[in-house]
Amino acid sequence: MLLNEFRYKFNSSLKNQYPKSEITSFYSRLTHFYFQWPPTFLIMNPDYRLNYEELQQLTIALNELKKFRPIQYILNESYFFGRTFYVDEHVLIPRQETEELVKWVLSDYKDVEHHCHVLELGTGSGCIAISLAKEQRKFKIEALDVSKAALQVAQKNAFLHNSEIDFVHQDICRLENWHKPLDLIISNPPYIEPNEKKEMLPNVLDHEPHLALFTPNGEPLYFYKKIIFLANACLKANGCFYLEINPKYIKDLLAFIKTGTFKDIEVRNDIFGKNRMLKAVKS
Repeated sequence: MLLNEFRYKFNSSLKNQYPKSEITSFYSRLTHFYFQWPPTFLIMNPDYRLNYEELQQLTIALNELKKFRPIQYILNESYFFGRTFYVDEHVLIPRQETEELVKWVLSDYKDVEHHCHVLELGTGSGCIAISLAKEQRKFKIEALDVSKAALQVAQKNAFLHNSEIDFVHQDICRLENWHKPLDLIISNPPYIEPNEKKEMLPNVLDHEPHLALFTPNGEPLYFYKKIIFLANACLKANGCFYLEINPKYIKDLLAFIKTGTFKDIEVRNDIFGKNRMLKAVKS
């Protein structure tokens, strides 16, 4: 099959499921990933004849995209904070909004002179912990997750990026304290209430790990409460915790935080203008 023939098939097969710009991006990313073709190759060589292996790779990817499988899982590759991370269905795909949370921490700690003990709760792919470790050498980071499979992904990414992070297999639901006082806690916990499933796209709902997405039924603040209890127990005075949050429950979350020993509570919007990040300081 000629390259321009397959491209027509690719576009027509997906046009009812994805925006045109996204389909174009998929095609360019697949051909670059599999064959290292620059975008100009597609324009300059429309009559290039795909060999059997090339056609098979592209056809398999097309069939997966038709099932709404995220391209990041098809390629086992995602981008976060200027770096490439390995991902699979055991971890969430890193989001652009989460980069803003990392930027906030780095901005607050850019001039720190002493080592800071940092704990990430629910590390997933490790993208937050690794980005912090690469950008701020004063951070001594531990990162936990309840999923052994997710920790294997995080460890693989730490090795790829030459990052020294202590990964811990631990269920936050059973965690009441930490073995050392902490300067900083950061987390992007599960924060989607199960009744929100009807609002979710199939590429997320059908493929990303529900363990990392959903709270227990009727308890949208479940993991936030666990984190805040832990922060209250183990943060040093003037230590901070940073959370990615669900905008729907911001009022209830703020009310709960204010029952603890915290001050200077701040909420920031993400790049889409939604309440997405929160910081609080231990009194």
